[in-house]
Amino acid sequence: MIVNKISLRLRIFAAMFLMILLSSIIIGIATFLHFQQSSKIYHEQRLARKEKTILETLDYAIADVEDPSNPQALHDALAPRIMEFADINDIHINIFTLDGKLIISSQPGKKTLDREVTQEVLKYLSVRTDRIEVRETSLGQTYLNSYTYIYNFSNEPIAILNLPYYHDDSLLKDELFALLKIFSLVVGIVLLFGAILAYWLAKNITGKFTDIADRLQQLDVVGNMKPIYYSRKDEISVLVAAYNEMLHKFMDQSQLLLKNEREETWREAARQVAHEIKNPLTPMRLQIQRFQMKYDPDDPNNKEKINDISEGLIKQIDNLSMIAEAFSDFAKMPAHKDVKMNVVKELQTALEIYDDNITFSASEDPIWVIFDHSYLVRVINNLVKNAVQAVPLGTKPEIEINVETQFSRMTLSIADNGTGIEESMVPRLFEPKFSTKTTGAGLGLPMVKKLVEEYDGTIRFKNRPSGGVVFIITLPLAENPNTDANLQNPN
Repeated sequence: MIVNKISLRLRIFAAMFLMILLSSIIIGIATFLHFQQSSKIYHEQRLARKEKTILETLDYAIADVEDPSNPQALHDALAPRIMEFADINDIHINIFTLDGKLIISSQPGKKTLDREVTQEVLKYLSVRTDRIEVRETSLGQTYLNSYTYIYNFSNEPIAILNLPYYHDDSLLKDELFALLKIFSLVVGIVLLFGAILAYWLAKNITGKFTDIADRLQQLDVVGNMKPIYYSRKDEISVLVAAYNEMLHKFMDQSQLLLKNEREETWREAARQVAHEIKNPLTPMRLQIQRFQMKYDPDDPNNKEKINDISEGLIKQIDNLSMIAEAFSDFAKMPAHKDVKMNVVKELQTALEIYDDNITFSASEDPIWVIFDHSYLVRVINNLVKNAVQAVPLGTKPEIEINVETQFSRMTLSIADNGTGIEESMVPRLFEPKFSTKTTGAGLGLPMVKKLVEEYDGTIRFKNRPSGGVVFIITLPLAENPNTDANLQNPN
C-alpha cells in the first residue's frame, strides 16, 4: 500500500539508486573475500617455499651421515645447525621419527620435547600423501602446520619435517583497511554521480507523462485541443500516438456533443419559459374570475377594485414581458434590476390576487431589502402556488406568510397545511426537473433557490409537527434604509 502511494518518478529513482548501491556492496564483499583468499594462498605458497628450502638444506646437512635413518645419528648431525637453519628461514623447525617421536627442535622447552605427531596425521601421511597442512590452535593462536617426509638418497622416508608457520597478518590487515578506504571513497563518488544520473533519467522518463497529464488537464472542448509532437521512437511515442488519436476522436465527438447540447439547451429553455409563464397566468386568471364572480354594477367601490385588479395584472404582465425578453436572448433570465423596497408593502400587493385562504403578518413595517421587484413576485408566486397545491383535495388551504427581522437579516416564512414532504424526497427537492407532482417541469423551486442565493440569501424548509411544510427565506437587510443611494423604491 505504501509503495502504491509513492510517485513513479521516486520509484524509478529509488530502484536505480538501490541497484547501484547493491552492486557496490556486492563488489565490496567480493573484493574482501578475494583479498582473504589471496592472503591464504600467499601464506600457503610462502610456507611451501620455506619447506622446500629447508628440505634442500637438510639434504646437504645429512649427506655425510652414515645411517640417517638412525634418530640419534640424525640428531647429532643437525643439533649444531638447527638453530641456524631456523633463523635463516625465519621459521621454527621440528623433526620427528616416522612413528611421531620428536628427534630435534629449534624450540627447546618441555612442551616442545613432549610433543608428538598425532595418529591422524601419521595415518594421512602414510596412506595418501607425503605432505599435509594442518591448522592447529595453541595458546589461543591459530597457526598453519606442515608435515612432510624427509627422504634419504634411496628415496626412502627417514623422518618427518614439521614447520609451524606463525604468520603476522597486521601488514595485510593494514593493506585491507587502506583498500577499504579507497573503495569507500570510490563507492561514495559512484553513488553521488549514480544518484544524479538516476534522478535525471527518472525525471526525463516521467516528465513526458507529466506533459501528457498537463495536456489532458488543459483539454478544452472549445479552445485547447492541441496534439502532442514527439519525435523519438520509444515506448512513450506509443502513448503519445494513442493520445493524439484519442484527441481526434474527441474533437469529432465533442462537435456532436455540442450540437446535441445546444438542442437540449433550447428545449430546456423552452420548458423553463413555459413554466415561468404559467406561474403568473394562474393568479391572473383567478383574479379575473374572482372579479367576475363578485362584480356588482351598483357597487360604489368598483373604481377602486378595478384599479387594484389592474395594478396586479399589470405587474404580472410586466413579469411575462421580462420573461419574453429573456427568452429572446437565448433563454436567459432577466438581468438584475436591484431596488430598495419595502418588502412588507410589496408582499401585500403581490398577495392581493389570492383569495382569503392566505394569512399575512409582519413584525414591523417597513422592512427594507435590496432585491429585484420581478424576482420577488416570481418567488412568491412559485411558493404560494406550491403551498396551495400541496393541500389535499377536500381540505381548505390555510397558507400562513410571515415577515420578520432578526439581527441584520429579513426572514420570510411560507407555511401550509398540506401533507408535508417525505424523507426520501428531502435531498432532491431543489434539484432541477425533480417534482413531487404529476405535472410541472420541476424547475420552480430550483429557480427560487437560484434567485434567492444571487442576493446572498438562503432558503430552507422543514415539516411542521401539525402537518404541512414551511419554507424559510432569509435575505440581508438594506444597510441604510433612510437613503436611497443609487437605488429607487418603485412604490
